[in-house]
Amino acid sequence: MLCSALQRKILAAPRLHAFPAPGGCLAGRVSLRFSQMNGKTQSVSPQTVCDRCGTCCQAGGPALHREDLPLFDADVLTRAHLVTLRRGEPVHDNVAGVLAELPEEVVKIAGLAGAQACRFHDVAARACAIHDNAPLECRALFCRDTSGIEAVYATGRLTRADLVGSVGALWELVSFHDARFSAGEAAALARRAVRADAAARQALAELVRAEAQFRQEFCERTGLGPDDLDFYFGRALSRVCAPFGLSL
Repeated sequence: MLCSALQRKILAAPRLHAFPAPGGCLAGRVSLRFSQMNGKTQSVSPQTVCDRCGTCCQAGGPALHREDLPLFDADVLTRAHLVTLRRGEPVHDNVAGVLAELPEEVVKIAGLAGAQACRFHDVAARACAIHDNAPLECRALFCRDTSGIEAVYATGRLTRADLVGSVGALWELVSFHDARFSAGEAAALARRAVRADAAARQALAELVRAEAQFRQEFCERTGLGPDDLDFYFGRALSRVCAPFGLSL
């Protein structure tokens, strides 16, 4: 599947290494402090206190921004901790209640073993394993006042190019994969397939198989593992199309 020229380049490149992974985010509520004065209870001042309920952590890891780049220099985050949601990929719009296509790629902290919850959230301890080095969105999020997260959510988003660089053999493979195995194209075929379009279903099945082979060959030639693939190439097309209920 890897074209011969790209094969030679990737084999000649320095060996890539996977990094170990630990295991959340932040949640909070408004807590009012009270004092007794003249026999009456009155509020003193509202302050934001993290309730550590983990609701936001269970909803998924944060998208990353350029402000989070120092976390990679400090080895708090590695590429093996991430997943890329690619442009055109169908995601659930919680507001509209429908599947919508992403207008641009999103690099975010992945769950463990395909789970939705942030990989750094420790449910038993009600704690975040990287709380002291939390990414921008986690620091900005306060569930009773979303103005902070709204202000930063769509600005300065981190992309694969920021972490890989937009030149070299590895980036050529990322670009080749995006063009050959477009998430938007797969989603379009899936929409046709669920409407009993046999040709679309066949084309999608072939695309999914070819992409799976590409990912396998990439691992064999670079020594990287499945966790790294989700960053470089996003989720496998079989997972991208899962919301459509197709068995491929």
